[in-house]
Formats: sequence, structure tokens, C-alpha cells
Amino acid sequence: MSKRYGIVAALSKTEAKLLAEEIGAWLRKHGHEPVTETELSATGIAGIDAVIVLGGDGLMMRSANVYPDVPLLGINFGKVGFLALVEQQDWVNALRMLVEGQFTVETSSTLEANLVRDRKTHAQGWAINDVVIRGGNRMLDVEVYVDSHFVNTYPGDGMIVSTARGSTAYCMAAGGPILTAGVRGYAIVPISCHSPIRTPMVVSEDVSIELVLTNDHEGSLILDGRTRVDLRQGDVVQIKRGVHTFQLVTFGTTNFYDAIREKFNFQIRPDVPPTRQPVTSEG
Repeated sequence: MSKRYGIVAALSKTEAKLLAEEIGAWLRKHGHEPVTETELSATGIAGIDAVIVLGGDGLMMRSANVYPDVPLLGINFGKVGFLALVEQQDWVNALRMLVEGQFTVETSSTLEANLVRDRKTHAQGWAINDVVIRGGNRMLDVEVYVDSHFVNTYPGDGMIVSTARGSTAYCMAAGGPILTAGVRGYAIVPISCHSPIRTPMVVSEDVSIELVLTNDHEGSLILDGRTRVDLRQGDVVQIKRGVHTFQLVTFGTTNFYDAIREKFNFQIRPDVPPTRQPVTSEG
């Protein structure tokens, strides 16, 4: 059965654009229809079976925002490749498995953010990795509420609310927890909190989170690394589970724990092999 696949390539990478053309030719040769990014913009994603993204994790997140609730297959042209899982040399095998249906889709929750200012609510969009309040050169005081219950006031550089998918991004860099595959929760992580009380917490995906900027130092609201709006005293950022999902095509060849060790060189004793054999997809 013929299928339709979107192709999105990093505009700044010549090799990604060249591979996009090669992938398009491969799909046509095998009886499938490649759809360019320009065509996707004109016709939308109706009838698209998956979108093939040639770039890094940043392009994967931007693509997910543009094409919500559609499976994404990432071919890595970035540095880490935690979302763009397929390395460039493996693209033929990955596409063959994709068109033959030999893959799984990992579905992850997202975050929706609203700004309440002067009693008016302004939608700010949704994020795959995190919603962040970030200060400039001066310390912010951020109050945190969960389901309207006051948690604490955190003086510091700001606050991160991260999905499980985003917990290996800014969340981890700021000292927050890694939420392993299957965890249905969000991490709330203070950034450089000027207090010994700076412990991150993990809350259920079902809660509502509010971040209130209480002092007169300016900050920014950032979703997935992109600044949405400047913040001022009295602003309330409301965060809850998004209506969209992030859908990642995987092939079962690398599990979450392998990825953590390999992508971040996260091995305490790299020369000591484990005493048990690795678990394969068959057992």
C-alpha cells in the first residue's frame, strides 16, 4: 500500500538537504509519495503517515509544533540526537523498517502555557520539553502553586517545568531529575535558587501548575528554548498538560537507558562490563 511521508530538512545544513532529495527518490522508487516541507505548508498534514526530519533535536521540536500528533522519524544532523535517533549512515535501513511497519511510536505528553496578566488570559502555545521562566541580570522571586496549593517562593534565576521527554534537556542541566521512560509526571526545577531549599519535585501530569512573578525584576517566558513574551511583576504563568502529543518513531534497537549512557557518556566505570547480558527486543 502506498503511503505519504513528509520530509523536513535543516535549511542551514547542505548535507541534510541533499539527503532529503535522496530520501525522496528512495520513497518514490519503493512506491511511496514524498511530500516536501513546502507542500506540507500548502496542503497540511491530512493523509501524512509520518514526517521524516533531517536535523537535530531542535528541528524535531519545531517540527512537532508545526505537525502535531503525527509520528516523527528523526535522522540526526545535530550533536546529541536524543530525539533524532537515527544516525545518517543508517537511514536506508530506518526507512525500510518505516515503510514496512516495523516500528513503534512512543507517545509523550506535552505542556500548555497561558499567561494571565491584568485578569486577562493569553495563550502562549505548547511545549514538548519545557516551559521556563528565566530572569536577566537580577534575581527573580517566583511563587509556585500546584492545584492552587502554595508550594514555596523561590528566589533565583527562574523556574523550569519539564516533561518527562524534556527531563534530559535543561531540566537535567539545572540539576533536576531524569524522568525515565514511562513516567507520567512533570518536573518542577528551580534555576540557581538562592536558598538551601532548592529540591526539585515531580508532580502528576493531571495537576495545574502556576508560577507567579512577585518582584519587579523582568523575566522571560520560554517554551522549548524560544522566548514567547517578556514577563513583569504580577504575571501568572499557568501550565497544564497539553492537548497535543509528541509522537516519536522508534525501532526498539536502543532503549532509554542505553541512550542515557551513550548520548551523555553517563558511565561511572566505562571499562567495567555489566555482569548480566543486555536485554534484547526479543526477550
